[in-house]
Amino acid sequence: MKKVNKWVLIVSILIVTAGALISFKLLNYRGLPNKIILIPKSISPEFEFWQTVRMGAELAAKEENVQIETRGPLLERNIESQKEILKEAINEQADIILLAATNVDALKDLVEEAKLQGITVLTVDSTVEGVQNITNVATDSIQASAVLTKYLIERLGQQGEIIMINFVEGASTANERDLGYKQEASKYKDIIMHPTVYTEGTTSDAYRATKQILKDYPNLKGIVAANQQVTDAVCDAVQEMDLQGKVKVVGFDSSRNIIYALEKNVIDAIVVQKPFNMGYLAVKHAIQAYRGKKIASYLDTGYKLINKETLYATENQKLLYPIIK
Repeated sequence: MKKVNKWVLIVSILIVTAGALISFKLLNYRGLPNKIILIPKSISPEFEFWQTVRMGAELAAKEENVQIETRGPLLERNIESQKEILKEAINEQADIILLAATNVDALKDLVEEAKLQGITVLTVDSTVEGVQNITNVATDSIQASAVLTKYLIERLGQQGEIIMINFVEGASTANERDLGYKQEASKYKDIIMHPTVYTEGTTSDAYRATKQILKDYPNLKGIVAANQQVTDAVCDAVQEMDLQGKVKVVGFDSSRNIIYALEKNVIDAIVVQKPFNMGYLAVKHAIQAYRGKKIASYLDTGYKLINKETLYATENQKLLYPIIK
């Protein structure tokens, strides 16, 4: 009887050990995603911001020894195109999807579907409203816009007519930047806010809109530009109409054109986000989430206000010209 019990015990131990080994192997397999798909708002080379997000994501993927693929619409206004790309990623059963949503509402059902299928989904920069338990890796756009607006208003002596020129209406970041701008500007009794103007998300469309605004509001004293394309366009329009210094400009993001405009006093200040960090941290945290680790619902990647005086500071140059080593 004792021998039988002994063998039963040995067999039980072997079964438990084998089960533990199988579980361990499964966990290890789960820890290495086969496919990460990054879906930015645009894959056009014109959008330096999204190119930098991609660079950060690719570096993190390389460090983790996982494959990453970037797919996206050509332009930020191509909401239907982004929906189709997201559908494809879901149908292919991507392990992880990193999504910069072109619209806060349009992609909700697809994101919910992806989550139901067990796909790990994080949003980058722009989020989707109404989806529970989803992490957003982004700038605090409300706060950054308020800081930028305050800088402009102080440069204007807290008085005068101002306007925000925004990008594609319906993107969460566009909404948040408009909110931060209005919350800050409303604090000053001698500031007159004109209605926010939305554009199609391209430099050419924002350029046309800016020229029309400058004609429609001859007493305009300040402009807040809400992203790289708008900031580029405003700088070009202000220079062409010889209004530098007469109309003060602040804007989001950077490009070679924007940096040149800052050097030449066409623009007074920019808020530089950290798109490289966005892509990098999105991949790193998505892999943790895929492995079953709980991560925060919001990861603030930070920003920096830069003017002509601080443009050449070493830390700011690193933000303006990120380099992968």
